[in-house]
Amino acid sequence: MNEEKLLKKAIRIEAWLEEHFVDQNGVVYTFIDKETLLPAQETLFHDAGPRKCVGDWSVEGFTRSELAAYENCGMCTGAYMQALLYQYRVGHDSKTLEKAQRCFGALKRIFEIGKQSEAGFFPKIYGNRFSYETSTDQVLYTVMAMDHFYEFASSSEKGEIDEMISQMIRFWVKRNYKYTYFHLKDMQWPLVRFPALLLLAYKHSQDITFKKEYERLLSLGFTTEPEWAQLKGKKAGKSEPCEYEKKHNAWLVGNMGDCITMDVMELDYLLANDPGNSLAATWKESVLTMWNEAKITLAPKGKYYSQVLVDMKTSEVRRTPGYQQGDTECHGAESGWSTMVARAAVTAAKYYPKDDGMTAAADNVLNSLDIKDFTYYDEPERFPPELRFKTRFLSGDAITNWLWAYWQGRFQKSW
Repeated sequence: MNEEKLLKKAIRIEAWLEEHFVDQNGVVYTFIDKETLLPAQETLFHDAGPRKCVGDWSVEGFTRSELAAYENCGMCTGAYMQALLYQYRVGHDSKTLEKAQRCFGALKRIFEIGKQSEAGFFPKIYGNRFSYETSTDQVLYTVMAMDHFYEFASSSEKGEIDEMISQMIRFWVKRNYKYTYFHLKDMQWPLVRFPALLLLAYKHSQDITFKKEYERLLSLGFTTEPEWAQLKGKKAGKSEPCEYEKKHNAWLVGNMGDCITMDVMELDYLLANDPGNSLAATWKESVLTMWNEAKITLAPKGKYYSQVLVDMKTSEVRRTPGYQQGDTECHGAESGWSTMVARAAVTAAKYYPKDDGMTAAADNVLNSLDIKDFTYYDEPERFPPELRFKTRFLSGDAITNWLWAYWQGRFQKSW
């Protein structure tokens, strides 16, 4: 697809997102029903069976459809805001900036809802209302988007961004990075996630406690390896194979769409804002490590496999057998979340401009996928019957990361 056609495609996808994926407050839905093109109704889950655990989308006080709409409210809205800001950098269209400002307003609304717990708590607003659920990936996407917006914000918006980012990171610091995650009470969140957030909080507050905490975590070695690298450590013997891996004589690599986006976003911020740090070369190497692991999950026609097996002896990459062989947890279904890998590849290309594989892979995803391809999962036969509802969605993460990858790539003149 030539550049003009790809631009027209990007404009068409954005218009479609505006029509189908944005709620009345500017929040981007996490999922919509791919048949009705509307937020899911409970009928979509008709064969899901009794609600038992988080895996079948059970959170007390909320329906499954309420979870579906807003599970990744910060991630999807933040990703769309990033796409719009790169688009504005390319085209300088005031209407594009107005949409980005609307995204900021949506994120600010979620932040305000979170004050029902305390200032700085950033919730998943299931059913468009307060919940006690949150996650650090929602925070990461939100604060990085607001930081990007800062350059274009009004003076009052700048003050709001400074306050919001500071309070959102302080929420985690004062808890020693522990917070209940669904059924995991007072879960210790991976400390490797926080140095970039602490450096960002210091930038927007000039509070020296953030800087000291940043330096403390670095001194403890929490950024010497990327959080989500899976294959590198397994091959080096740093972890024992699980029963599934023993059964198949292969290493399992999975969920790289979500993994590489978080790691590369954090590493990119560290490299851009603390380039003289003695760990900078390690951070750059970590970007490449994540790319090398994620690229093996990409499927030929633009999607990716949510899990793959890497043979322990030959390093051959093959698909998981899926539910038909009784492996219910490791379905390995195709997914439109390849756009997240593509977006991370565009960022990685800043540090490895001679690695043509990064740009080529992102280019293939952008050219191959269109609106109907922005799925959460495909291949229902790879799931047990009660979880096949997961294949009935279009994904806000998939569509927003397509736009983000495209416009950041345009800005970087990657293609």
